[in-house]
Parts: sequence; C-alpha cells; structure tokens
Amino acid sequence: MRFKDKHVIVTGGASGIGRAIFQLFAREGARVVVADLNVDSGNRVVEDVRAQGGIALFVRTDVGDPASIENLIAEAVAAFGPIDVAVSNAAITEQVSSALEISAGEWDRVFAINVRGSFLFCRSCAQNMMDNGVQGSIVTIGSLVARGGKTMAGAYPSSKAAVMQFTKNLAKCLAPMGIRVNCVSPGVVATEIYANIEKEMMMEPGAFAEWLVEESLKAGQILIPRAGQAEEIAAAVAFLASPEASYITAQNLSVDGGTDWCW
Repeated sequence: MRFKDKHVIVTGGASGIGRAIFQLFAREGARVVVADLNVDSGNRVVEDVRAQGGIALFVRTDVGDPASIENLIAEAVAAFGPIDVAVSNAAITEQVSSALEISAGEWDRVFAINVRGSFLFCRSCAQNMMDNGVQGSIVTIGSLVARGGKTMAGAYPSSKAAVMQFTKNLAKCLAPMGIRVNCVSPGVVATEIYANIEKEMMMEPGAFAEWLVEESLKAGQILIPRAGQAEEIAAAVAFLASPEASYITAQNLSVDGGTDWCW
C-alpha cells in the first residue's frame, strides 16, 4: 500500500501498459484517474477496480488538446484533491512505419499525441503540484527504439526520443520544488500498440511481439528470451513514483530484457 490515499493520474490508462499501471496503483491504495479517449474501455477498467474496492475515476481526454488537459486536471482535482503522481503513458504509432513513406500529416499526428501531449500533461500536473506544495513524482513512458537506430520507423522512435529528453529538462526545472521526474523505457511488450505494424506486415493480432523476440534472439540482441509483460513495466513505474526512489530523478529506466545492453 505504498500509495494509500495518494492521487494518481494515468494517461492512456484504458488499455495495454497504461491499464496495468492504473491497476497496480489502485491495488496499492491510490485514488486513480484514468485519462483516455476510449470511453468504453475507460469506464470498464474503472468499474473493474471499483468492484474490487478500489477508488477510481475515468475522464475522457485528448492529450493533444490543451482544453482537454485543462478539463482533466480540473475534474481529477475536484474528485481527489491535489495530484501526487502523474504518469504520462498515452501514445500512438504511425499507420505506415517507413520514414520514407510517412506523410507530414501522419508525422504531426504522432508528435501531437506522444510529444505535445506528454508536454501539456506533465506541465499541468507539475503546476498543480507546485501550487499545492506537493513534492510529487512524474513518470513518462519512453521506448527502447528511441535509443537505437535499428528500425525503419520514423515518427514513433523520434517522438519517444523527444519525450526522454523532455523528461530530463523537466526534472531539472522541478528539482528545486522537490518534484521528481523520471522515464521508463519498455522493450518488446505484447500490447495493442503493435496493431498498425501487424496490419502492415499482414500478421495475426498479437503476433508481432513474438516475431520480434525470435528475430532478436537469432541476432543475439536480447538477453531474456521472451517479450515483457505490461505488469513488469507497471512495477517499474510504481517503483520510480514511490518513496523507495526518493533520491532518483532525471533518469531513464530500461525494462527491456537486456535489449538495450545488446544494442
């Protein structure tokens, strides 16, 4: 119960890694707000947590829209008080992965959610923490592919690299106020985020992560021979947000089965 009575907001919390993060904070006693565009999934995950005695709220949110972020903060604070922990997880991938084929509009769409959305959300949460004297924690979600060139994708890796750098910049700004800012970078995790790639490669749903692990094993590019689980990423996020990590800020924690070492 590391987060008993703490107010936590998770963007993109209705599915995949975000859902696992939301569920873990709820199990550890937090009052958790799920911010997501998917109303059905958002309400469903909140209902599941409430059924188990947890305290949760869903707020439909478009992280790329400043007005939507403003509404999210207002509703969350009205329900649960000042923000203690903010997790910027919402992200999308491009429809076409090749950097030579992606359109300018598609590039902008990915950056609007992944980079601008993280910037708007984190800054708004930080402002609420400062206004209320909360020495809180902010955790962003990066990616393995942001640190290596072994991908044809254009927008997604570039956007995650931008998030990782923004994390360090924000950590420096907020350190005097006692607010810590860190990033967790997952490796291969089987979630819905690979849906566009699977469609492009004509794969069955859920097959891309398994294929990528197999190819990485053949090339000697992964140490733990399996895909990661969303719950393992959630555990890393919770650690960085907890008092156990009170002397950690401006860091990137890779949770990737050793792929970062191999790259």
